[in-house]
Amino acid sequence: MLLFMTILRFPDTHLVGEPNQGWSLITSQLNLERLALVNHGPVEELYKNVLKLAESTKINNDQYLTDLSWVKRNFAEVHSGIEALKLICWKQTWIMETGQLNMAEASVAKVYGSEFFIEAYRLLMEVMGELSLLKNDSELSILNARLERMYRTASILTFGGGTNEVQRDIIAMAGLLMPRTR
Repeated sequence: MLLFMTILRFPDTHLVGEPNQGWSLITSQLNLERLALVNHGPVEELYKNVLKLAESTKINNDQYLTDLSWVKRNFAEVHSGIEALKLICWKQTWIMETGQLNMAEASVAKVYGSEFFIEAYRLLMEVMGELSLLKNDSELSILNARLERMYRTASILTFGGGTNEVQRDIIAMAGLLMPRTR
């Protein structure tokens, strides 16, 4: 088998960053990308909208949807997940601001956030019931069918930006100093 190697030379004026620091540049951009993928804003907005709707929805003459214990549990799980995601994102932002780039921390943010989104949207859809499945063209569409669309597309994040399985390997190797998987 023949292998060919080509050496490319560029003038210093074409460098991005410092010489021989390409790997740091690549991983820092991946860290930023992973953090951008798990922004807590959209899920928090949907949480607030579904909560407001549930607080104003009567299921009996004297009882609101939010009075049911399973509904309270669902909202509590989503709320606590959002708060945890905020802390993870803020920590990742601090790490980038202080120049302590760490691919394991970025991978933690990406894995937690992408998997939390799926669960959060599922829990909110459970509260809304069958109305959460309606598309935009329905007269009964609530929240402009955003919840259904977000749930349907959230799984893309589990492989976009690096599959979660690979991210777990990065967490194990770079964060926990465990051996690489086969």
